[in-house]
Amino acid sequence: MLRIDQAMKCGICKAEMEEKTVSYTEDIEQGVIVIRHVPAHVCTECGNTWYSGTVAAQLEKIVDKFAATTGSEVSVINFAKSVA
Repeated sequence: MLRIDQAMKCGICKAEMEEKTVSYTEDIEQGVIVIRHVPAHVCTECGNTWYSGTVAAQLEKIVDKFAATTGSEVSVINFAKSVA
């Protein structure tokens, strides 16, 4: 378990990770889904991005929902509004 006072380290280069919001892109059969403002940990050195298990599950649900209903080649979705 990660303690509050511990800095998260990158699994690739071992540099520190920082909390940010990022855009997540998923290429699906019908087109592309872009989910903006996704909370993530991003490596300050190599740029590796890590999502918590909760966020990853929410991303999967959003992609599944929009993949089944979207009629456009590109869909841009706000993460916070989609999980509210």
